[in-house]
Amino acid sequence: MTFFTPKRTFLILLFPFVVYLLLGNASPLIDQDEAAYAGFARTMSESGDYLQIEFPYSTPHKKPPLHFWIISFLFQIFGTNEFVLRLFPSLCILGTSLLTYHLASVMFNSRTALYAFSILSFSLYFPLNGKIALVDSLLVFFGMLGFTSLHHFIRTEKWFYACIFWFAVGLGVLAKGPPILIFLGGTCFLLLFFSKIRPTIWKLQPWFGLPLAILPILAWGYLSWQKDGGTLIRWMIDWYILRRATNPVFGQSGPPGTYFVLFVVTLFPWSRVYLSFLKEMFWRLVSHMNAKTIKDSIFSSFRNGILLPLSPRSYLMIGLVYSWVFYEFLSSKLPSYPLSAYPILSILLAEQLSKKHNQIYLYRLYLTTSLVMIFIITFLILPKFSDMRTETKKLAYTIQKSLEPNETLFSFGGLGIPSFAFYLHQPIKEIGFDEIMTIKGTILLTESDRLMLDSMGIKLEVLGEPISLYVYDRNKTLQLRLVRSNP
Repeated sequence: MTFFTPKRTFLILLFPFVVYLLLGNASPLIDQDEAAYAGFARTMSESGDYLQIEFPYSTPHKKPPLHFWIISFLFQIFGTNEFVLRLFPSLCILGTSLLTYHLASVMFNSRTALYAFSILSFSLYFPLNGKIALVDSLLVFFGMLGFTSLHHFIRTEKWFYACIFWFAVGLGVLAKGPPILIFLGGTCFLLLFFSKIRPTIWKLQPWFGLPLAILPILAWGYLSWQKDGGTLIRWMIDWYILRRATNPVFGQSGPPGTYFVLFVVTLFPWSRVYLSFLKEMFWRLVSHMNAKTIKDSIFSSFRNGILLPLSPRSYLMIGLVYSWVFYEFLSSKLPSYPLSAYPILSILLAEQLSKKHNQIYLYRLYLTTSLVMIFIITFLILPKFSDMRTETKKLAYTIQKSLEPNETLFSFGGLGIPSFAFYLHQPIKEIGFDEIMTIKGTILLTESDRLMLDSMGIKLEVLGEPISLYVYDRNKTLQLRLVRSNP
């Protein structure tokens, strides 16, 4: 009897995966999103105001508040530092991987579950989401929790799983708004076309469950509206929903098929299995389109319901429609948009790998490559990025020496450096051209803006030498100046 059974191998691999998720998480903050979220959470914990989502340089990164509430709670318990900030996202990615293993085991067998866990947890992109404190790690966990509980509900019709499903929907909405409704709501909509499943889907009682699930975000929205007259809610609807659906944000766009290509890279070193899966799906589609019976019945199937039973593969393919395909047709393209597709795709690829005649050899080859890749990322690549991120930390400590305790630093020119604001940990007020001529105090601006103001006759007292800051997320170097205004 072999020692390395699928279950034992899973338990053995779980240890290095947890170590990878937690190792090196005390490194400096990553601009932009992570630093902004850290700032929102710290502001909440210090002020006690959990409706306010404010932090310098961070307006584009505002989200529904669940992630900030959780991080703020952890800050109060364990202290405010980078490791605590990233602890919960790491646990969410770990939880998603465990749910993926569980669902694959229920649908197929322990070997396929091992393959699915390995593909998801030891690929290039997905586990990195556990090493940066983004809302997406929380969203993908609740999405997978809802997707898994929905599968159990279809099989058993137990109310316990329906409650978990709506619980996941509610917290997912409170974490990031519409994406979880698109994913799980769209999945339920497509399942209605299966006539044998349709009665079960209606037993979820969406007319009761959905209002109950969105009640927390409605309550938060009402209280927020009462606090600021609706400023935050109107901004979120405009920027976070309408603009992202119709226009690129942060300059990141692409044609349909962008994620189709991106998965080849992000699933490395399992990319060959992904391409094999796509090839099989293509030829299956061709054979179906050429089958007269399929073409004759396609319209009647959607009118009267698909009579075929819902297989595990069909359920997973349906899950990909609104976790992946939907986002191919949005003009805005961010790598995190189809994150909920990775667990589902991992199970499908695991099932594809399990059909190979030399599956054990291929699995060991890909897994070995994955472990080497993770070693290189952990000990060679991430430390270099960590060194790059120390510049904003040094900038904050340098400027702190020129400020009085609790003195407000005025920022001119849209610098957009949330990590600097986090490490400075003093009041920062962003000002425009009309304010710079009237305020009195210390101002941070670029050297080019200082020269422009000087040419316009606005004289500012220069404090110290120019400070060079490499802004790695924009791949540019800023020449900053600290000046004092005495109108």
